[in-house]
Amino acid sequence: MADNEPTIVHGSVVTAESSIEAHKKSYQYDKGRGVTASVLQGKEISSNFKRDIDVSWLQAAADTYRISGDINDYVIVDIPSVTIDIPNRNLQAFPYEEVSFFDNMQGSLVYQTFTGRPTHVDHQNSDPLEAKGVHFDSTLQFVPAYNVWKIRTLAGFDRTKDQKLVSDILTGRRNGYSMGALVQNFVCSNCGEVEVIKKPCRCMAMGKGSIVDGRLVYQLCAGVQFFEQSSVEDPADPTAVTDSVR
Repeated sequence: MADNEPTIVHGSVVTAESSIEAHKKSYQYDKGRGVTASVLQGKEISSNFKRDIDVSWLQAAADTYRISGDINDYVIVDIPSVTIDIPNRNLQAFPYEEVSFFDNMQGSLVYQTFTGRPTHVDHQNSDPLEAKGVHFDSTLQFVPAYNVWKIRTLAGFDRTKDQKLVSDILTGRRNGYSMGALVQNFVCSNCGEVEVIKKPCRCMAMGKGSIVDGRLVYQLCAGVQFFEQSSVEDPADPTAVTDSVR
C-alpha cells in the first residue's frame, strides 16, 4: 500500500430505525425557468431529521450511479450509522473531534460526507454503477439516553434498480447496515501514537483488544471520508439495525 493511500474501514452492523417509501413524504415545486425542485420532508420521515431536504441533485447522481432520478422510486431508511468515540467490533472508533471537523478538501464537515454517496449491498462497492441508491442526508446527533453522539443517515434504495432488495428492506428481511469509510491514519487510543499500522507502538504491538495500563487498546480513525453504506445481513456496529418499517 502506498504511503498516502487510505485504508478502507467498515463499520459495525447496525439496524435502521425506520423505513418509508419516499413518494409518501416528498413534494416538488417550480423554481422558474422550467426548473423543478424535488424535496424530501425530512421531519415527516423521521423525528431525527428536522428540515426539508432539497434533493434536486438526484438526477445528476442518477447518471453517475445508474439509478433512478425520480425520488418517488426510493425507499428511505433512517440509520444510526456510526456511534462516536466507541470502538466497533473491528476495534476502530471515530472520535467526535474527527467527524465534526470541517474538511476543506470535501467542503463539508466530515460526517456530512455521507450525503450524495452511494448505497450498496454487502460492501460490493468497487463499481459506482452497481450502486443500489444514494444517501440523501446525514446529521450528528446527541443521544442523551446513552450519553453518546451518533451519525444518522437517510439512505435511499432504488426499487427500479433492485426490487427484491427494496422489498426485503420494507418487510424487515434485511435490516442490517454497515458503512464504509476511507481512513488516512490510525492513532493508538492508549498512547496517542500516530500511523500505528505502518509503525506499531508498544500498545498496538500487543494487538488491538489488549489491555495496556488498565485501558483497552483500539484504533482511532483520522483523515476520514465516508464513501458508502451497505445493506448487510450481519452489521459491524451492533447498534446499526432498523427496528421499524412504515
